Amino acid sequence: MRTLTITLLAAALLLVLNGPSVAQQKFPDLYNLGPLGGKASVVRGEFPDAGKCGLTIVELFKGGPAEKAGLKVGDTIYGAGKIFEQDAYLELGDAITAAEAKDPASCELMLKRGAETLKLTAALTHFADADARARAMLDAACKWLAAQQDSEGAFRSTLSPEVSQVVLTSLAGMAWLAAGFKPHEGAHAANILKAAVFVTEYVGEQKHYRKLQGKNNDQTNWSLGYGGIFLAHVLKAADEKWLKRSELKRLESKLKWIRDRIFKHAEPDGGFAAGPGGANILDYVHLEVMSNFCLAALGCIRQAGVDVDAEKVEPLLAYVEKCQGEDGGIHYSHDKLWGTDVGRTAGAMNAFAALGVTSRESYAKMKAYFDKNHQHAFSGHSTPTMHQLSVAMAARREGMLDKYWAAQGREFTMVRNPDHTFAYRPTVDTLRMGMNLDRDLGAVWTTTHWVIVLGLKQGGCALWVAKP
Repeated sequence: MRTLTITLLAAALLLVLNGPSVAQQKFPDLYNLGPLGGKASVVRGEFPDAGKCGLTIVELFKGGPAEKAGLKVGDTIYGAGKIFEQDAYLELGDAITAAEAKDPASCELMLKRGAETLKLTAALTHFADADARARAMLDAACKWLAAQQDSEGAFRSTLSPEVSQVVLTSLAGMAWLAAGFKPHEGAHAANILKAAVFVTEYVGEQKHYRKLQGKNNDQTNWSLGYGGIFLAHVLKAADEKWLKRSELKRLESKLKWIRDRIFKHAEPDGGFAAGPGGANILDYVHLEVMSNFCLAALGCIRQAGVDVDAEKVEPLLAYVEKCQGEDGGIHYSHDKLWGTDVGRTAGAMNAFAALGVTSRESYAKMKAYFDKNHQHAFSGHSTPTMHQLSVAMAARREGMLDKYWAAQGREFTMVRNPDHTFAYRPTVDTLRMGMNLDRDLGAVWTTTHWVIVLGLKQGGCALWVAKP
């Protein structure tokens, strides 16, 4: 396995939350232009026709609809069919969605170029309905992911070598599975197999950068959580006869090893750090979101047919409940009550559901909080796309997927790219904190999450969703 250079402060920064001050970003957060193709900054000011806000183009997707229509870097889009009134970014999303429903599909853009105003029309792709669009997105994105997979079955990462590669590879495998592909037959079977073999070999391993600035930087619990979830779904989905003949014939044994390692890595109070070894470079141990992934992995492993000791699980569940606020939402940790968050709360709901413990009183409180806040799925901190997936999964289980798409449909439109990948999205927190790891982790990270979201309607991630 190759070793990669860490270009950030490794994954110790992976879950920073709510820092006290605003940081200057080395690379600015830019807003995507959706399938038009490009990046822009949001601007406010006086525009023609009494417009008050717009999107100033910073980058254009080569060969994309915006570039083909004649847009240039520096242009400000202040309307699409009509002027933008309050939120140029999301109002452009509404215009694109409406345009794609027409045949032929096109979107008229109102521009300011220096002192000049003009209108240009961008040609888009027509989709008969949301299902047709989803299927097209799934197939194209899955092909793109296959093209990114290396000969070892893994995906390049700019963060810690072993751990982040296992995470990205597990997510890619889950994306193919969620899109309806099988590990033993059909399109992408070879991709799923290579991904599973890679994850089986490297899950829970971290030979490099275990220390940073003399502090603990063990990140292996991320690997165990994501790897366990993915491999459990592979075991459940695979044809039994094929599995016995394949390179994954010892997959059940590996899942038992992951189960035991998760229990071993739990902190004495039942919580989880990013990995064992004490306080990290930021001088804290616990992060509740890690409990969500480790517990979800145990739940998926149990549903795949591997025994998981309920008595050992109980203190791990109790720790999550210690992180619950009076409003029913989940805090960053039991000792960092920085505010509850719907993405983290949905992640806890998904973990409890995977383990079959939704009858607990704490779950009902989480559900009540989720009902009130599900529309804020992009309110996450440094990895907001992770929150989108957690919220979508909880919505699927609770029969609220239509509500999820009603709230997030325009967001989905705007993170799409012309090549069927998916982009990061700036949020209030990423702008305030000066970091956006969705951006830094790259298109594989964001694309896999949105592919899984799209696959939920057809039953994707069945063990993790654990729909009754």
